[in-house]
Amino acid sequence: MAEYLVELYVAQGDHVAAQHHVALAEQAGADLAREGRAVRFLRSIFVPEDDTCFLLYEADSAALVTEAVGRAGLRLEHVSAATTSVAGAQESPADTTKGTSMTSTTTSSTTSGTGPDLKELRDKQQKVWSSGDYNKIAALTVPVSEHLVDHVGVGPTDRVLDVATGTGHVALAAARRSAESVGIDYVPALLDIARRRAEAEDLVVELAEADAEHLPYDDASFDVVLSAIGVMFAADHDAAGRELVRVTRPGGRIGLASWTPEGFVGGMLRTVGAHVSPPPGAQPATRWGTEEVVAGLLGDGVSDVSSVTATVRQRFTDAAEFADLFLTWYGPTYAAAGRLDDEGRAALRADLVALAESHDRGEGGGLVCDWEYRIVTATRR
Repeated sequence: MAEYLVELYVAQGDHVAAQHHVALAEQAGADLAREGRAVRFLRSIFVPEDDTCFLLYEADSAALVTEAVGRAGLRLEHVSAATTSVAGAQESPADTTKGTSMTSTTTSSTTSGTGPDLKELRDKQQKVWSSGDYNKIAALTVPVSEHLVDHVGVGPTDRVLDVATGTGHVALAAARRSAESVGIDYVPALLDIARRRAEAEDLVVELAEADAEHLPYDDASFDVVLSAIGVMFAADHDAAGRELVRVTRPGGRIGLASWTPEGFVGGMLRTVGAHVSPPPGAQPATRWGTEEVVAGLLGDGVSDVSSVTATVRQRFTDAAEFADLFLTWYGPTYAAAGRLDDEGRAALRADLVALAESHDRGEGGGLVCDWEYRIVTATRR
C-alpha cells in the first residue's frame, strides 16, 4: 500500500474543528478497514496559520482515501501521493508542521483551474429533489422544524424567511406564531404543496420559487432567517452562507437545523455515496451539521455563533419498510437507485436495511431510531 495525504480546509485555523475532522476521518478509515478495504488512517498534521489540516492515510489507491474522507462527511481540497514523510509531524492536530513533499495524483473539482459548474450541479440537484415524492418523507422532519422555530424564538413582530422551505414546515410554523412568513424553494411541486397546506390552515405565507444561492430580496430584509434540512443541500455552500447573512438585518437572527455527519442520516447519505458517486463539485450536505463549518460559511458578518444537538425519533414497521420508503420516494436515494442495475439496487437496499438495524433502539414493536441534527444560531452584526 502507498501513503496518501489529504488536505482539508479548517476555517480560521480552528483547533477544535481540526480535532473534530480528524476524529471523523479516523473513524471512517476504521469502518472501511473493518469491511475488508485496504485503508488505514496514520496521523494528522495541523497548520493553523494556513487554515489547513492534513490527514495521512495508507491505502491501495487515492480513490479509496477519497471514499474514506467522503464517508467522514468532510470536504477535501485534494488528495496527494506522499513522496516523503511530513517533517516533524505530530499525531495531535495541536502542532504546526512544515516541510511537506508530495506529488498530486487526484485533485477535487473544487480546486481545479476552472472549478465546478455550479449551475449544472444546481440543476442536477433540483431534478433529484423533484424526483420521487418528497411529500411522502417530509412529515418525518416536522419536529425538527418546530424545534428550530421555538429555539430561535420567532414571535409576532418578526419578518421571517424560510430558505429551502420544501413543503413549508418552517414557514408554516412561523406563521402559526403570527410572524410575517416568507418561504422560498427551487422545486415548484413542493411549493404547491406548501400553498395547499397554508390554505388548509388559513395561514398567510408568501411563497416564491428561488434557490438558496440567489435570494430575491434586498439586503437586511428579514428579522429572522431560518432553514431546516434545506440549505444544507445547496449546490454552492459558500454562496448560500453569504446570502443568509446578506438578507438578515443587523441584530437579526439566523437559525439552521441540519443533519449531523455522525448521525443516522449522515450514515445514510454516506451509504448512498458508496454505491453511487455524487456529481462533480458536490460537497457533503452534512457539513452544515458541524458548528465550526457553519460559522465559517456565515463568516465575519455574524457573531454569537452557538449550537445544540437533538434527535428526532422515527418509527417504522421494520428496517425493510424504512429502506423501501426512501428508495421509492426520497429524491437522493430514489435517483441513486435509478442509476444502478438490479444487482446494484439490491446491494444498496441491503446496506440501508443494515444501517437501520444498527440504529434500532430495540424497544420492540418495530424499528425505532433516533436521528441526530444540529441547530446552529447566529446574530447578524
